[in-house]
This record gives sequence, structure tokens and C-alpha cells, in this order.
Amino acid sequence: MEATTGSRVRDPRRVSLLIGVGLLLLTVAAFFRPPLLPEIGRDLEITPLGLGLLGSIFAVGRTAADFPAGWLSDRFSAGPMMFFGGGLIALGSLALATAPNDLVAYGSMFFLGVGSTFALTTAMAHFARAPRANRGVALSAFAAWLLAGQSLGPAAGGFLAAGGGWRLAMWVAAGLAVAVAVGFLWLRAPQPAPGDSSHHGDAPPINAPGYVLALIYLLPAVQFAIGGALLQTLIPIVADGELGIGPGTVGAALGIGGGIRFVSALASGRISDRVSRRWALVPSQVIQALGVVVFMLWATPAAWFGSIVLLTLGSTGVSIGAAVLGDLSEGQPLGSRLGAFRFTGDAAFMVAPLLCGWLYEVAGRAAATAPMAVFAIAVTVGVAFLVPETGRRATTG
Repeated sequence: MEATTGSRVRDPRRVSLLIGVGLLLLTVAAFFRPPLLPEIGRDLEITPLGLGLLGSIFAVGRTAADFPAGWLSDRFSAGPMMFFGGGLIALGSLALATAPNDLVAYGSMFFLGVGSTFALTTAMAHFARAPRANRGVALSAFAAWLLAGQSLGPAAGGFLAAGGGWRLAMWVAAGLAVAVAVGFLWLRAPQPAPGDSSHHGDAPPINAPGYVLALIYLLPAVQFAIGGALLQTLIPIVADGELGIGPGTVGAALGIGGGIRFVSALASGRISDRVSRRWALVPSQVIQALGVVVFMLWATPAAWFGSIVLLTLGSTGVSIGAAVLGDLSEGQPLGSRLGAFRFTGDAAFMVAPLLCGWLYEVAGRAAATAPMAVFAIAVTVGVAFLVPETGRRATTG
């Protein structure tokens, strides 16, 4: 696909790099908040259940934007889409930085969620339009930018909060989002052409049974539920309340997880393209489910950090699932399908933090984590036995 806008032509690789870096920085800005939750709760008098509600409202914003963002990503180039997403992230960060009470904090989460979805869906659609032979690597690059941002954001937020408080951290997040959004006004990205992925396939679309598509659409539900309920909610709360670990250390641990995610995503993408989609997908799901079980069963600093390592190491299922969905969707508009793909994840992201926050408040860590463990294990078993190969092995015989 040639990157042409007016009389200017830009190297598609450079466009992809700029979109990836922009996604990273906007995700960093949107994810300053996880290690700040205990301080936000004390300052604004929000209970653990209320802190779970913060994550759920963030997911409400993401869910509300999934279908519109997917539809628009099939019709507009990445520049204005990323500009709009960055502007909403800046608005949400500013509202949280100045929040006088819990109601304003809840409202800020909605804007952060909508902005995050516009940036994420735009980038995902761009990378998913890569040729089938390189689609796994392209989407692993997308996942690396995204997942690294989701971990480096808490690291930056925790560092700033340790030195100047949580409100300073959110002011910095707002400034970062403004700078990135304005930068996207100068991006010359190609206009998406509906159905242009039909020129990139090495094989016709694969007809998959409904249960296979259901399992593919459950992959983001598992990962987003774990991200919202554990990495962004319970892991910071347990660190503060049960282990005496401060926001700086929480942010650093999640930052290490970001580095692990980056390497894991790139490695799984190469395996997806050069070996098979299944050999990339199934092990990642097993490792992620193991991380949930470790967090559920043991409340020690070593187990707490070990669960972060496992959860981030195994967090590449969504990118591989998107590659499978791209394989199945060749010749058809992809952005709308990716919007629906993300909708299932964001719906889980909406429910999981609130459910786990409530269970933690009334019954403790193990009870709060048990639903995540059951969900992750069930989807992992289904994927291992029922999802077919759609990548290299399927197209080369």
C-alpha cells in the first residue's frame, strides 16, 4: 500500500514507525494512573470498590468508542484519528490532575478511555493491513509499542508521584498527550482503502465455525480483564495494603514488565509468521494463566513480582488473535471487525475491575482473583484445542 497524500509520498516504514512511537507515548500518558490509585483513594476518599470503579469507567469510555473508532479508521487516515485520541487523553489527564472530588475523577476516566481507544484502534488497523506473510511481525510491533506504553506509563507515573505527588504526575501526562497530539497534525499517512487487504493474501479467507470466532474474540476479553483487574487495580492495591510496597516500586516493577512485554511481543510475532500462529498463541495464553494463579495463591513480594513477570510475558495473545482475524478477513474492511474484536475486550475491562475491587473489599485477594483464573484457563484450553492454523502452515500447505 503506497503512502501517498496529495503530492507528498512518505516511506510506509517511516509512517509505521511514527504511528508506533505515537501510540507508545499516548499509552504512556493514559497509563500514568495505576500506581497512583492508593494516593488518589486517600486524597479523594475513594474506597477499594471505588478505585475499581475508576478502572471500569475507563473501560466504559473504551467500549463506547470501539465501534465508532473502528468505523472511522476505515475512512480516515491515521493523522487526524491519532490527533483526536491524543486530545481526549490530554483532557482526561487534566481533569484528573485538578479533580476536587471523586465524581470529577470518574468523569476523567471516561475521556481517558475514549482517547485511548481512538489511538489504539487506529494503530491496530494500520498494522493489521500488512501482507499476510508479515502480518504477525507487524502486529507484534503494534503490541510491543502498546504493551510497553502500558507498563512504562505506570513506571513514569510512580516515579513522578514519589517525588511530587499524584497530581503532578497527571499534569505531566496531560502535557505529554498534548505534544504528541499536535505532532500528529503533520503526519502524512495514506487514506485507508476498504478491502485493500485482498491484494496482500497468499490464500483466500478461511471459513471458520462460529465457536472458533468466539474464541478469537474472547482473547482480548481475557487480556483486558487481567490488565484492568490485576495489573492496573489489584496489583497496586495489594502492594500498598498487604506488602507495604510504595508507588515508586510498583511503577518500577510494572516498568520492568513493559520491557518484558516488548521483547515477548516481538518474539511471538516472528514465531507467528515463521512457524505458526498457534505456536505463538497457545504458549502465551498458558503463561498468562499461570501468572493469574501465582497472584491468587501467594501473597509475598517474590510472588507479587513473579506474577507481574508472567502476566506481561504472556500478554501477546491479542496481537496474535488480531493476526488470525486479519487472515480470516482478507478482502473485507478490517477496521470495523477490529472494533468489534476490541469491544469484547473492553466490555470485560469494564466489568472486571469493579467485580474484583468489590470481591477484594469483601473477601480478599484470593477470592477477587479466582474469576480471572477460571476465565483465563478456560479460554486457554479452548484456544489450544479448537482454534485452527491460519498463518504460514495454512498457506504453504
